[in-house]
Amino acid sequence: MQSNRPVKALLTLAVLSATGFSDLAQAQVLEEVIVTARKRAESLQDVPMAVSSFNADMLRNAQVDNILDLERMSPNVTLTTTGGLAAGGVSVFIRGIGNDVGFDQGVGIYVDDVYLNQTTGALLDVFDVERVEVLKGPQGNLYGRNTIGGAIKFISKEPTEELEGRVEVSAGRFDMKEVKGNISGPIIGSTLLGSFAAVYKDRDGIQTNSFNGDEYWSEDVKAFRGSLLWNASDSLRLKLSADHSRDRSAPSIPNRVFVDTDTLSGIDFVISGANTFLGPGTGIVDTPNDASLPTDIDTVSSEFVDGFDEYKIDTTTISLTLQWELSERWDFKSVTAGRSSEFVTPYDFDGSNQQFITTINDTVENEDLSQEFQFNFNGENLHAVMGLYYLDGLEERPSFTHQYARLRAITQQTKDTYVSDRELESVSAYGTIDWDITEKWQLSFGGRYTQDKKVETTLATVDRTYFAYAGLAGFPSSAIVSVMPGQEANAAQSPMFAYWASQFAPPEFNSEAVRVVFPENTGGDDTWSQFSPSARLTWFAAEDLMLYTAYQQGFKSGGFQRDSQDADSYEPEVVDAYTIGVKSTWLNGSLRINGEAFYNDYSDKQLQTIVLTETDLQAQVGNVGEVETSGAEVELTWLPPVDGLTIGANIGYLDAEVKSYQSGGEDIAETTALGFSPQWTAQARVMYEFDVSNLGNLMLGADIAYRDDSYTNSPIDLTSTVADSQFQEAFSTWNAIATFTTFDGSWRVALEGKNLSDKRVLSNSYNVGPFVTGAYSMPRTWAVSLAYEF
Repeated sequence: MQSNRPVKALLTLAVLSATGFSDLAQAQVLEEVIVTARKRAESLQDVPMAVSSFNADMLRNAQVDNILDLERMSPNVTLTTTGGLAAGGVSVFIRGIGNDVGFDQGVGIYVDDVYLNQTTGALLDVFDVERVEVLKGPQGNLYGRNTIGGAIKFISKEPTEELEGRVEVSAGRFDMKEVKGNISGPIIGSTLLGSFAAVYKDRDGIQTNSFNGDEYWSEDVKAFRGSLLWNASDSLRLKLSADHSRDRSAPSIPNRVFVDTDTLSGIDFVISGANTFLGPGTGIVDTPNDASLPTDIDTVSSEFVDGFDEYKIDTTTISLTLQWELSERWDFKSVTAGRSSEFVTPYDFDGSNQQFITTINDTVENEDLSQEFQFNFNGENLHAVMGLYYLDGLEERPSFTHQYARLRAITQQTKDTYVSDRELESVSAYGTIDWDITEKWQLSFGGRYTQDKKVETTLATVDRTYFAYAGLAGFPSSAIVSVMPGQEANAAQSPMFAYWASQFAPPEFNSEAVRVVFPENTGGDDTWSQFSPSARLTWFAAEDLMLYTAYQQGFKSGGFQRDSQDADSYEPEVVDAYTIGVKSTWLNGSLRINGEAFYNDYSDKQLQTIVLTETDLQAQVGNVGEVETSGAEVELTWLPPVDGLTIGANIGYLDAEVKSYQSGGEDIAETTALGFSPQWTAQARVMYEFDVSNLGNLMLGADIAYRDDSYTNSPIDLTSTVADSQFQEAFSTWNAIATFTTFDGSWRVALEGKNLSDKRVLSNSYNVGPFVTGAYSMPRTWAVSLAYEF
């Protein structure tokens, strides 16, 4: 009998739709949603894959200000900042698959069909946007490399034939000020159209640095976007677009989350100058290593002020899109794009006023050039997309790292990476065919062949100083301290000086520090190729009911092990994904329910391992893992029989399991967990619109989003002392909005509130040595805005 339950459920819904209940709902019908997930415009309900789509009004009413806010809009999605590891960067995970630290991204981000090859600068603001699409599961067939988790597509507004525009001014908590504006219209009749949009954001800092009292985690961002659309003929049009973003914010300083006190106390015998010894019982204890944790997550501590003051990020993109209707059946599209970025990334890995280890990526420059040619065929029962894609990328990433005596105990070291060039050339050919076998059945199959070539050259100078050793009078021989360079004579005259520790160190260390300067150069050159197939079968069971099952493959590009002198390469990782889903509309078009179940099988998973070498412990990466993720998700939108009321909900379940993880000759899968993979995610939202006398329309909206437990780094060694500190407990956040709009739509006033319960959670973390630092979610914010539209 249980096997008939799904049929009974469907019959129940069918009965409801045929009764008076559906008659009440006839006044409200959901609008058709058009998406380009398969690189052609079609209804969301006709696309046999999981896609979440949000138009400009939906984004505005849901208070989606930037890409991070999309996290609560779609199930099984995680979007977070990189905690300062990459300026303006974003970490994206879909169904547990994304960009682990040190690897290429696993979810592709696109702006108007232009692939963002770098996650730096991808912390995109939502302005002048027509819609945003979130594509779930590997997109290797149509979208290529590094989309094994999915893709996020930003689609900008097209220039219009009628003059129109919008200006919005906002103010809010933390002295937030924001101005947005756009204008669009004809330049030469309907032949040449243009548009321009701009946004300026300014906000005081949320963090206070106890080292100097300055504020950090502020906003000072300017962004511009412009387009020219030339309708050359009825069948040919060209669009030239350009955008620029300038970020001079005070960045978020990584907050100290955890300190391994056992490891830290092991280096407490280091001295910072003559006659200044560290360690219990010496009688002269000066600035012992700080093992404290902040009492307030918005009070941070860092002496690396000069580095953080250098923070900046600039990005510029120019693209030319040509669309040519070759015939009634064939269309041609060309997208040529160039994207450049320049940024400075500082990082303080210990999160204290003391000096342990700091890094600054100084004026990193990226240049990407891409070209895509695409052909579309639309027949009576056959649809096809095929194309060629080329990407040429160059990154210059100089950096300077300082490891101080407090970290290394017996040495201090700087590494000046004055050349770090990373070149990429990616070429691919793709095609997919959707064949309507009958009116009820569609068979789709396709594939993409990709060849990636990477060349890396790194030139660095390491400057390492080995300190002189001294023994302490009255202490055991193990109580040896280090003497800073230039302080040997003063140390020898100290009353506590006993001897130069010649019995513990080479003779050259007897009374002088030894300085060694040497090059540390690496280089690599490798080419990888991959064919990514896809296949899906779709059954149009009824006019408003579609069922499908699919197989698709994605891959993430290979790379180099940069800790080894010859920069050994590792292979791409491959994900085979299997899905079964449903797209359905009920109650005479007032209820939409879409769902999908999935299973992802990793092979050659790229993971990091710790390897003991002759001289050091090194973090190395390679294809050492196998991972399985599975789950399901449902998205619902309902217009109930109450005029002006809209209800939405989504829920996702995810099970992520490491099946194999080879490290140091053993399998540590059972003691390893993946991060950014909450088991449950959900959101419920409600919006109610009604007229206010003869003045205008009032809209009240609210939503609640829930996220289950998850780790904030990946992978996590469950046996490590730092594992628990990188754990995000389950939490919920509330948001609400009230807007008043005049009947002609020209004026809009809004009161907005986000994270109203002021729930703060760790969102990203990073572990170096005895320290874990991380970033926290935004506090409660509110804003009022006034907009005029014409």
